[in-house]
Amino acid sequence: MITFRPMNLETDAADMTRIHSFATIEPITEQTIRDWWTLRKDEFRVTTLAFDQNGKAIGYWDVDRETWMQSGRFWFKVIVAPEVRNQGLGSRMFKDALRVAREQGATHLESSVREDDPTSLRFIEKRGFKIEYHAFASALDLTSFNEHRFDDLLARVHADGFRFFSLAEAGLTDENKHKLYEVNRESALDNPGNGGIFPDFYAFSKNVFDASWFRADTQIIAANADRWVGLAAIGIYPEDNHACNAFTGVLREYRGRGLAQALKLQTILLAKREGVRHIRTNNDSQNAPMLAINRKLGYQPEPGMYRILCTL
Repeated sequence: MITFRPMNLETDAADMTRIHSFATIEPITEQTIRDWWTLRKDEFRVTTLAFDQNGKAIGYWDVDRETWMQSGRFWFKVIVAPEVRNQGLGSRMFKDALRVAREQGATHLESSVREDDPTSLRFIEKRGFKIEYHAFASALDLTSFNEHRFDDLLARVHADGFRFFSLAEAGLTDENKHKLYEVNRESALDNPGNGGIFPDFYAFSKNVFDASWFRADTQIIAANADRWVGLAAIGIYPEDNHACNAFTGVLREYRGRGLAQALKLQTILLAKREGVRHIRTNNDSQNAPMLAINRKLGYQPEPGMYRILCTL
């Protein structure tokens, strides 16, 4: 007999980590789950866990909306452990989650699914979800990375008047947090497939500055004179010896000059100094320039994710 109850972040983080791992590419930890599920101001969220007859968590559904999201849009997730799929649990949880989303006025449901999970793809397609875009995943082996191949690139960028420094070196002040936010926002809104939305400063702060992975010294900034014109941020996870590219962006008027590649190179060198063995990244399939940069740096493709949308 399957039972359901609301998720308790204090006691269920381990089960949530295990179940969520079935539906994502990148390794996650209990602290990651705590970061993601800690409620923001005025956020609406309902998460329900499913348990088998032995009390083992075997799935969950989640409906989430933050205040910065477009009207009527909700994050929506239904995950079933592989060993209990095709027994009706996913359909049952989907129905419950959909009811909650509709009661809250949802007009669109946003989610993601692994590209190497055909069972989940069939499940969501039957329920009206369509693929919006493909997020390519790739990884770089740092044990064999030769940074001297890019000495000419760095020399050219420096000769053009650009310099690199970390947020720690600039100072973790409120002013600099806002400056970093603005570079993130402006460069992200200009990216292919963005959709014209970006979190407000409060939500950004919760997702970045207050996150367990955040370190001021892993936020790398590019400046021209006194203007911050680009950034590259990574999270470093020593427990499994990997790093993850959080975001790389350059303001439009400064693109085409090698800055994005040079910024990524800075994060690679930082990860190497930390003793990390590999670094992962995800990029929108429409972002051809960034995909080309990854290839130049030596990133190798891995299974990625599809961002999906259902119009109710």
